[in-house]
Amino acid sequence: MQNLPMFKELSRVLCSYKIESWQTVDFWDKVKLLKIENTNINYQSVYRLILRLVKEGYLIIDIEKSRYGQTTYTETEYLHDLRSQFFIESTTSLQELNFKKEEFECEITKLEEEVEALEDLKEQFPDIQFKIEQLRQIKSKEINSLKIKIRAINSLINYCS
Repeated sequence: MQNLPMFKELSRVLCSYKIESWQTVDFWDKVKLLKIENTNINYQSVYRLILRLVKEGYLIIDIEKSRYGQTTYTETEYLHDLRSQFFIESTTSLQELNFKKEEFECEITKLEEEVEALEDLKEQFPDIQFKIEQLRQIKSKEINSLKIKIRAINSLINYCS
């Protein structure tokens, strides 16, 4: 099954969401978020994979919720096994998050050095002291914003680990 077209993309969706009362269009909307080409061929590939997941017992059809020709699917406990086999996003995404966190930390260090330098410049240039202080406050806000992003990344990494 993992060699079928669109399996990688659909498995990322399956690993990221709990499937409860989803229709084919719900799967497709989530797959499109992965920046794949919006073509009929790709849609059909996703649909065929969904049918295969039903056939192999990973998804069930909710007969009560399926109406007007729109089939509704819900995951079974077997989907957890499939997720653990093909959990694609974890290592790559966590590595990207750690890299982004390091970028933010480097940027914070640069900004903190700049804030210190601006503080020194206030004494050397008293006639533009007000402008220097404004710039220092802007840089301090950037530092706080980056620290918040780092905390969010840490929370996300801990949640995903």
